[in-house]
Amino acid sequence: MINRVETLKKDHGRLRVLLNACEGASAMELPGLLRQLHDVFVPHQRAKEQLYDAVVATCQDARDATTLTLINIFRTNLSVMSNAVLGFFMNVDPDPDRLRLRFRTVSTALRSLMDTEEKSVFPLCLRQQSRMQPAQSLRIQTLSSPQRQAGGR
Repeated sequence: MINRVETLKKDHGRLRVLLNACEGASAMELPGLLRQLHDVFVPHQRAKEQLYDAVVATCQDARDATTLTLINIFRTNLSVMSNAVLGFFMNVDPDPDRLRLRFRTVSTALRSLMDTEEKSVFPLCLRQQSRMQPAQSLRIQTLSSPQRQAGGR
């Protein structure tokens, strides 16, 4: 999970670079940069959804209702935000002024989402993993330990 989080953070860096480029782009450059942003955003969102699903599963296994509730709130927010961003990409406004206004809204939302994930969600995911590792290690040791035979020897 640590590798997943680090990869997602690197993706955030790439997304921020593209957002900056889009913000400074001319009307002619913006559509091409938006395609690049889309091409980075889509696989990033899929990877993030997989991370959230993995954390939900560990929370359920650990019966950690508090973390499960928090991650589900973040996951719902992620779903709403990513659907809105995908809607923006699917319906790129042909009017350059409206496109720029709509893009500013999308950019602000994406930056806010990434900041929240880096400050709250990713640490929560890593904390959940660190709680699960001793239990997983114990389970592995138990499964790999020699089986005792009934009868007491």
